[in-house]
Amino acid sequence: MLIQVAISNSPLYDTYTYMTDSPVEPGERVEVNFSGRNTVGYVVSLEGKTGRYRIKSINKRLDGRPFLSSKDLELAEFVMKEYIAPPGKVFDLFFPPGKLLSVDDFVVPLSDELGFSPTKKDKFIKQYGEEKLTELLSLRDVKIMHSFERRTPKKRKIRRISLSLKTDLLKQNLTPLWQTIVDYLLSVESAEVSELEKKLQLKSRSPIETLISKGILTEEETEEDDSHWVIPAVTELNGKQKEVYKSIMESGSKAFLLHGLTGTGKTEVYFKVMEYLLNKGRQVLYLVPEVSLTPQLLARIRGAFPGRDVRQYHSYMAKGLRQQIWLDAVEGNVDILVGTRSSLWVPMKNTGLIVVDEEHDTSFYQQSVPYYDGVEAAMKKAELLNVPIILGSATPRVSHYHLTESGKLILLSLTERPVGSFPIIELIDMKEEKNPIISKRALEEIKKTISAGKQVFVFVHRKGYSNYVVCFTCGNTITCPHCSVSMTYHKADNSLKCHYCGYKEPIPKTCPSCGSMTLSARGFGTERVEHDLQKYFPSAKIMRMDRETIDNPVAYEKALLEISKKESQIIVGTKMITKGLDFPDVEMVLVVDADRLMSFPSYDSPETAFQHISQVSGRSGRAGIGKAFIQSFNPKNRIIKAAFERDYEAFYKDEIALRKELNNPPFAKIAEIICYGDTEDKSGELAERILSEVKAERLDTIEVFGPLTPLLSKLKNSYRMKITIKLPSDSDCGFLEKIQKRHPADVQIIINGIGGII
Repeated sequence: MLIQVAISNSPLYDTYTYMTDSPVEPGERVEVNFSGRNTVGYVVSLEGKTGRYRIKSINKRLDGRPFLSSKDLELAEFVMKEYIAPPGKVFDLFFPPGKLLSVDDFVVPLSDELGFSPTKKDKFIKQYGEEKLTELLSLRDVKIMHSFERRTPKKRKIRRISLSLKTDLLKQNLTPLWQTIVDYLLSVESAEVSELEKKLQLKSRSPIETLISKGILTEEETEEDDSHWVIPAVTELNGKQKEVYKSIMESGSKAFLLHGLTGTGKTEVYFKVMEYLLNKGRQVLYLVPEVSLTPQLLARIRGAFPGRDVRQYHSYMAKGLRQQIWLDAVEGNVDILVGTRSSLWVPMKNTGLIVVDEEHDTSFYQQSVPYYDGVEAAMKKAELLNVPIILGSATPRVSHYHLTESGKLILLSLTERPVGSFPIIELIDMKEEKNPIISKRALEEIKKTISAGKQVFVFVHRKGYSNYVVCFTCGNTITCPHCSVSMTYHKADNSLKCHYCGYKEPIPKTCPSCGSMTLSARGFGTERVEHDLQKYFPSAKIMRMDRETIDNPVAYEKALLEISKKESQIIVGTKMITKGLDFPDVEMVLVVDADRLMSFPSYDSPETAFQHISQVSGRSGRAGIGKAFIQSFNPKNRIIKAAFERDYEAFYKDEIALRKELNNPPFAKIAEIICYGDTEDKSGELAERILSEVKAERLDTIEVFGPLTPLLSKLKNSYRMKITIKLPSDSDCGFLEKIQKRHPADVQIIINGIGGII
């Protein structure tokens, strides 16, 4: 029998014919020899293409059954066709990394009355017999799970340091370094040793140990609190939430856009719909844009659905754990799967509902091969499975809001906060300010807020201390040697970093171009804002939340717990603090530089700017009267004005009219063809060749722009040129697929990219 196989991790845009004597099914994984190496392949169809070439046989079947259903195969076909994505890389999305490990099976009792705890399957059979297991499974008194979290793991010991209660010891002569440690502990009461080292940039623990030996510091060893964070559920919906829930349940449609202003209770509506479907024995897929949203959301879900099996799934997990959760979800042992874009592809067999929270977020668009829009793929998956999908946002994508006008999405609205009130928003004109970073008005309000025992969020678009380092003598800006972008200065370790490729170097003492010593750090990021606020409020506990300080979900959950316990008064962060966070004591939000959000050369940058400003403003006033301050050098800008007035409709009407006039999505499909080369000339020559191939198609329905040098002309030592094509929104991209197949290694095509892919 001949079969078509997609090759795992292959950048090629074809499937390949193999022979098999064993019965296989579409959606099954096999091992094949491809280009002289054994690798994983995916059976796409039971059709073979014959020709003047030798057809190899598969080496073996890997799983003995297909994990992917016909609907999964259709979803893969949709992404391959719509986004011109390589088949092998698309099928890789459905599986956790690596070959599925041999994992332990557990017999898990569903009632305490059974009298035994979760037990390994082979041990259970040895003790009770296989007939007993079959009986309990048929009665649904137990279930078989591939992974089971034991409740009593060994807890990590933590050393916490605090100041001695003997204040006379503080009168001793202290070195400047010792004094820094003492001053810090005066403001925070106690701290972990590792936290103290990181925060104060200590080169060793020696000064801490010396202060302990002198009796100035005391130490205490405690066990790490690894208990799951649980937030009690809101048990009753208010009137408007009930109306929305009723509309979902009674509608003949299965695709909804829930437009709810921040804090209006969208999550409670999701939970009510989830409860109905869970009680019918269905599984729920709950998508969030980033891992950072999962800790607080999981805490809320645990509170709302005690006893349900709730799991998270994302790329930060250890490979083995990710595989175990994947197997449990596939076999129906997970009730609610919460995860990022990658969890969309877990082939759960009993999915009853898909929720896409913060659907506007650009993180749902995968910005590496295979490029694809996770929200569009989720909508297609719901259509194929014939299950309801709810997209929710306070600031929906313009293209999705447009779909409500044609009825392809049913618009539902929440306009009132059940608790607290919408923040009072104030615009601050920075043209009148002496300090270009934090205005006098903002500083006064921060002081007033933290004095009242409340918390402040400060949103900064970029991380780092300064955005670039420039020489005042020759005007040279220090750029990354691998990318055409300025290096960001990080004061914490006195280094320059490229935020595109990760290159890092110590800050030079003289200008690399002219040798002058007149180097100056310009611009600002989260680190600089944190530094300035610490000067203004030396006794305040300030937390910085960006990818430099928080780079994994565990650190993020720890930070959120710290905020919820009011251990931090001022939180300075990048866009990770704009997303779905709900803290009742946050009563002030400051957007430091709103103008920078609108400076990106992309058709959807106004939308992104409006979303960021509106989302972060909505983090305040969750339990009382909040305030939001937007600093801008152009406060009359239409986007800032719409965010200030909390008027999405006004913004949408302006934006959709402008997009129609300029023929931008949703009225057209945009294809960006990125051409790569080892030199600037080679990328330019390739772009001209591609342009001639496009023109040879003689299509009168397309607009072609370029070749142009993109904003980031060099990335990771590759030079780039870009051709932009606008096509009718319903057009087929077949001619682009032919171009992509002719140039698989040197060309990348991005369809309807969002969030400014460059």
